[in-house]
Amino acid sequence: IMENAEQNNMKTKTKDAAQKEKILEKNLHEKFVKYGENARKWMNECKMLLPEIARRKIWEKRRFSSIYEYAAKLAGMSKNTVDDALWIVRKVEDKPALKAVAEEKGINIIKPIAGIITAENADFWAEKANGMSMHALQVYVREFKKADLQTSSAWDDFRGAPKNYYENQNLFSDIKTEQIIMDLEPEIADQFKKLKGNGNWNDLAKKLLEAYKAQIEAKKPLPVENAKRHIPVKIKKYALAKTNSACAFPGCARPYEILHHTERFALTHAHDPDALTPLCKAHERIAHFGLIENENKPASEWRVMLAPDKNKTKYKIDQKVLKYRSAFG
Repeated sequence: IMENAEQNNMKTKTKDAAQKEKILEKNLHEKFVKYGENARKWMNECKMLLPEIARRKIWEKRRFSSIYEYAAKLAGMSKNTVDDALWIVRKVEDKPALKAVAEEKGINIIKPIAGIITAENADFWAEKANGMSMHALQVYVREFKKADLQTSSAWDDFRGAPKNYYENQNLFSDIKTEQIIMDLEPEIADQFKKLKGNGNWNDLAKKLLEAYKAQIEAKKPLPVENAKRHIPVKIKKYALAKTNSACAFPGCARPYEILHHTERFALTHAHDPDALTPLCKAHERIAHFGLIENENKPASEWRVMLAPDKNKTKYKIDQKVLKYRSAFG
């Protein structure tokens, strides 16, 4: 009996020690996060001051050899950090909306758009930078540059930017074909050549894709209505097979991270195989900003828009999603 009591006592002490260790680790983590947030905030404040310090040559008056030595010794900034700060802050200092975003979220959020912002489009980009993460903004800018937005019906919403502005900046690509180089086993390469025959590789690729799509369509499951949030395995497998688990957005080959309901689940409470699309996180975020045109059509027809259609019912749902993500990360 005494032996059992001693064992129980040891277990209690071990459990208490483990609990104390867990609390200690939690406190350390919370302190580190708090101090880290403060460090980022104050570092950003230092960056915002740099252009004025450079203009007034305060570094020279304080007997430093350069702005770089001044920033390195007083704030631990690297040369690249100083260069970025000087460039970005100067780009936004006469644009109040963007300057406010830089002060609130940090100047790095401006970096993806710093080369294309103007006085005319500053409010447009401030809205995008304020709502998006840096990665989502980078992806949106990339798609924005690729898309033929001059012909988009949303062009008039571009806050006064002249229609030929982006044509003059030579930002839009006009690529009709794309070269792909593949390393194939000799036997497979030989079979491909025979299948191509006197035709061309593009026609063969179309036939193979059509055959692949037909094979997938033959296994398409029925939609599930009045459903719970959990996506049934058969529907998930079908949705992922359409892109081999890659992001469905045109030109993006990143692995999918989220199965996106093009018809919002909150409205339909259904898992429709045709309305489930695998997306990387950035393109899924862009979708919930309402910035994907033709979202209810096949993903091959998607492109980014300048502004969401606020008359659509899904816009209200997207706003709730964004608000929730803003609050909980």
